[in-house]
Amino acid sequence: MSPLHRWILKTSRTVHVYLTLFGLTLILFFAVTGFMLNHTEWFLPDDAKLEAQTRRKSRPLPLDKMPGGKLPVPSESSGEATGEEKLAVVEALRKEFDVRGELSSFVFVKDDNDRPQIKVEFKRAGGETIATIDAESATTEVASTYQGWAIVMTDLHRGNRGNMSNEVKRTGRAWSFVIDGTCVLLLIISATGLVMWWSLKSRGKWGAILFVIGTVITGAVYYWFVP
Repeated sequence: MSPLHRWILKTSRTVHVYLTLFGLTLILFFAVTGFMLNHTEWFLPDDAKLEAQTRRKSRPLPLDKMPGGKLPVPSESSGEATGEEKLAVVEALRKEFDVRGELSSFVFVKDDNDRPQIKVEFKRAGGETIATIDAESATTEVASTYQGWAIVMTDLHRGNRGNMSNEVKRTGRAWSFVIDGTCVLLLIISATGLVMWWSLKSRGKWGAILFVIGTVITGAVYYWFVP
């Protein structure tokens, strides 16, 4: 065995063992939450339970911190509020109603009686908050829904709520880096594990055969059975 070959094996073994220990909690977490996502009917709450976990508050929103002392109105050019106006409304909601989560949407709408309203939506792991503000009286109704620990865990697995959408991440930017880091971690662990296995002369051949068989079976299931 050449010095280079020996160095590759030693380095692979060290990296594999310590990265596996370092990332074991994350590996187990994503394994469990992946199983939960595959069996949502066992773990995720139904609509009735979600409604029961919704808290509602209603009172006027203070206008003293708003630009000009009033609620924003849609601009003639874009039909939206300015960044400063949005920030003032969002911060007022956070302070007065203890709203949590990242801002998902800020839109101007009208109710059934054609009264102008501002609807602000926040999202976080395991829940969301929708604030509906009467643009004339500043009366604000806030509905906060907590969907339970199972939704928190599956939201952390996915990183965001929508599929291939521009919807705001429920779990924040920092957690998205954790997900990316876990993916890289698993790739390194898998690669170093393969290097270690193939170095075993007596078992390397059979390991390679099992690896190929597993890959073929996975591809076959996807090709023939996934709609």
